[in-house]
Amino acid sequence: MSEKPATVEDYIQTFPPDVQAVLETVRRTIRAAAPDAVEAIAYGMPGYKLGGKPLVYFGGFRNHIGLYATPTGHAAFAGELSKYKQGKGSVQFPLNEPLPLDLIARIVQFRVNELRGNMEANKDITAYHDAQADEDKAICDLLRREIDRCLPEAESKIWHGHPVWFLDGNPTVGYSKQKGGVRLMFWSGADFDEPGLKPGTGKFKDASVTFQAVGQVHKEDVERWLEKSRQIQWDYKNIVKRKGVLERLK
Repeated sequence: MSEKPATVEDYIQTFPPDVQAVLETVRRTIRAAAPDAVEAIAYGMPGYKLGGKPLVYFGGFRNHIGLYATPTGHAAFAGELSKYKQGKGSVQFPLNEPLPLDLIARIVQFRVNELRGNMEANKDITAYHDAQADEDKAICDLLRREIDRCLPEAESKIWHGHPVWFLDGNPTVGYSKQKGGVRLMFWSGADFDEPGLKPGTGKFKDASVTFQAVGQVHKEDVERWLEKSRQIQWDYKNIVKRKGVLERLK
């Protein structure tokens, strides 16, 4: 590039047409996942900030598209990113392969949640964790990281005394300290067909598992359950309006 681009549009136009199309796709994906982010050129490439703090960057190269989501953004998705060449805080998506747009969107959403971690709701969750004994706190911290990673679009808050994550306002997953350990509950888990989850009383569609130690939490199981929690949902949001009757959403 003979001159430094002043805008993201200028930056993209310095590339061949086929690469421009790929860069525009990445740009649209980031903006859809973080609509409140401010876009500008930073470090010579398109960058995005949220609340004045760096969110993600991306750039075009001869053979790949680079995504820079800080070390935390990449560490949270290490398994899914393991097939790609990486550097510290960066990953390379080859131009001769389909872009993993869903993965990029989830990484960006994870970073949005991470930067908004100082919001009052998340402070309340942190306070809940800090009130637990060391082992229980470690379990809660791990579950929180996995839920935020796998359901980056979910909203979280303390609800009925413990951390709960909502998809479109519908309670989906949460955990609480019980006498026997930390109970991870999925509101629609009875329909997940997962032997590791124990259904509730049968009145509703919940199912749960209780952990007494961090070593009992298998990330691959939690990740699978969380994906099913997105795909299988019963409408708890309107249960009062329907006088206790649950209806299947999806």
